[in-house]
Amino acid sequence: MQQQMPGQDPTAAFRESCASQMVVSGAVSGLAGIVLGAVLAPFNSSMQAQIEHLPLRQQFVRGGQEIAAQSKSWGKNLAVIGAVFSTTECFVEKARGRTDKWNQIGGGCLTGAILAYGSGPQAMCIGCAGFAAFSAAIDAMGFGPHGDH
Repeated sequence: MQQQMPGQDPTAAFRESCASQMVVSGAVSGLAGIVLGAVLAPFNSSMQAQIEHLPLRQQFVRGGQEIAAQSKSWGKNLAVIGAVFSTTECFVEKARGRTDKWNQIGGGCLTGAILAYGSGPQAMCIGCAGFAAFSAAIDAMGFGPHGDH
């Protein structure tokens, strides 16, 4: 049996693992996406036009189906983005050996490039710039781990 040293956190290795950060971030982002999809689905004007002529019961059924579809789509997309970002940010931090805002910017750039991979090099550059700028803006507004809180 291994003895724990005073002040040593047994969960620190797990929390600092890029794999665990990917799983946790993907799950949290996915749940946020599910909620966001459910909130935004009723505002889909094309769906409203398709069901307004149906009886009330059918409107509820079709509305519920649309909410489920939107929630699944948003959940999947945000889970992927959250998992990819947290993984790339973690790898950048480990490669650089320091913790600062440049890790989020580098992780954002890599995330944008990875997500745009299938669309070619120009799209990858645009994705890199967009996600890096978004990461920098979030940090500058105080929402990132290094912003002015």
